[in-house]
Amino acid sequence: MNRIIIVITALAAAMAYSIYVNPDEPSAPPELVPNTAEAGPARNVPNATPEPKQIVDADDGTEVVLGIRVRKDRKCTVELKDYVTPDGRMFSAYTCTPNEPRPAHPYAHYDNETLASMSWSDAEAAAQLGQRLIDQDTGRSYELLIRATALDGDTRHISWLADMAFNPTAVNGEPHVGNLESRYKLAELNARLGSDPVLPEVLKRELANAGVGKDRLSELDARADALLRVMQDIQRDVYGEVRIGGQDDV
Repeated sequence: MNRIIIVITALAAAMAYSIYVNPDEPSAPPELVPNTAEAGPARNVPNATPEPKQIVDADDGTEVVLGIRVRKDRKCTVELKDYVTPDGRMFSAYTCTPNEPRPAHPYAHYDNETLASMSWSDAEAAAQLGQRLIDQDTGRSYELLIRATALDGDTRHISWLADMAFNPTAVNGEPHVGNLESRYKLAELNARLGSDPVLPEVLKRELANAGVGKDRLSELDARADALLRVMQDIQRDVYGEVRIGGQDDV
């Protein structure tokens, strides 16, 4: 009888324990339970919230310049520059200008006479001499940069000429109409060569706002066409064919 009572008591205790403990959530193994008697943080505790990762490490070799994080061992100067798109929109962008000067152009040590003799068929020589003469002889620089574009098809020579030789704003802040006309003519020429077609339209609006009429714009368009023919003649002389302006002849 006593044995029966002991068995019943044991079964009742087991049932009570099964009600108190959720069988679907087994207790953690001893190695995962923190030992409160020992100092130090708990490890491998289930459901523990992980520590957030540091976004910036003080010793990661970076620093903040102008609001952005950059490498400390960079070999350039961080700058924030403003730019204007051909349709008149402005935006800012970060640049990192190399501290070391760029390597000199292979033709940089040639004198003007040597570059002039090479420029008949060498676009780089024509471009180098054209840039060198921009302040001394703008007319000659103009001819050389047009020739450089005719030889290699790179319209950046003409864009550089427009930017360096024809500032569209006069000293008093008013538009310089003559320079605007020259920029428009060169932009129209570049558009005929496959470059940005938006810029001529922007400049055309500026000219109209400055009082330039349609007849004058037509004259400038005709001059752009004349420059294109000059470039085509250069290609005929050097290459025996025309490679720009929508023509391909012998």
